[in-house]
Amino acid sequence: MTRLAFLLAFSVAVAPGCKRGGGARAARDGGPGGAPAATAAEAAKADAGPARRGLETAVIGDLAIRRVDPAAFKAALKDEDLAGAIGSVLSGSKGFAASESEVPDGRTGVPARIAVTITYDQVNAPKGRSIVCTVEAAIEWQRGQRLTPRENVLAERPLPAADGKRAPVIAAELITQSVIEAAQGLRVKEELRQGDDAAVIRALDDPDPDVVLWSLELVAERRLAAGFDPALAHLRSKDAGVRAAGLRALVALRDPRAVAPLAKMANFSNSEELKMVIEAVSAIGGDEAAEFLEYVATGHSDADLRSRAREGLERIGRRRSPPEPK
Repeated sequence: MTRLAFLLAFSVAVAPGCKRGGGARAARDGGPGGAPAATAAEAAKADAGPARRGLETAVIGDLAIRRVDPAAFKAALKDEDLAGAIGSVLSGSKGFAASESEVPDGRTGVPARIAVTITYDQVNAPKGRSIVCTVEAAIEWQRGQRLTPRENVLAERPLPAADGKRAPVIAAELITQSVIEAAQGLRVKEELRQGDDAAVIRALDDPDPDVVLWSLELVAERRLAAGFDPALAHLRSKDAGVRAAGLRALVALRDPRAVAPLAKMANFSNSEELKMVIEAVSAIGGDEAAEFLEYVATGHSDADLRSRAREGLERIGRRRSPPEPK
């Protein structure tokens, strides 16, 4: 039944007289109150994509919704309704289709499934009761290796004492809102994954840290040289996930210019952070990398870190420090 609801949502969105590309996409790409609509020629040029990578469309052949209901009550919501909500969000994008026959010309259909896990419950806190909901969603590829777009949503809504009996209804509203938000996030990430390199670089300035993190993953996957400076800048992000993604991007780029800034920012009193820097510098290599690793291997007080630095020197073929005394 969830598959049927998903298919119906797609069929309504692409029925004769309807256009793809509305809804959440309009808020990001233009439309009322936004940038002027692109001309047909501009749209065709944008859809052409880079010559080295063909455009794809995720063909959603399965939609798996798993709900973990609490013991006290059950949300007044059917999985078919959630499937329809997800289908309505994704159907507005050329990046998604419900069948091979709906894949636009010039694109290759890629089989995929969407997996959604929903957990929710009523919690009691000093400030009062509330309904808390978490949604984990992902696009799982059924063929070939690709980055997997994922989205995690955490939401909470107060449950006044007078509304205690409405918990199932309030939970249903919160779940629906969270599932739609997760679907919109998957759509943004998948459209970005399907987009050209310039779009990925622009997204590195997105105000949403989750979009920035995903863009850094794409920089790493494609080894986009234009992403070097942004990745370096994001090492100063307040978001730990963004910092880690920036580090992965720099390692993937293998640009020796990254070693000096990494060495400068290395926190020698934080062993976990220093381990990451040692691994990154060892992967990048070069003269400055060897100097940094030699310094850690001979001067740090932590035996494990000294050992890791020596291993890094061996990997880059620059072992100069003596072995650890037995």
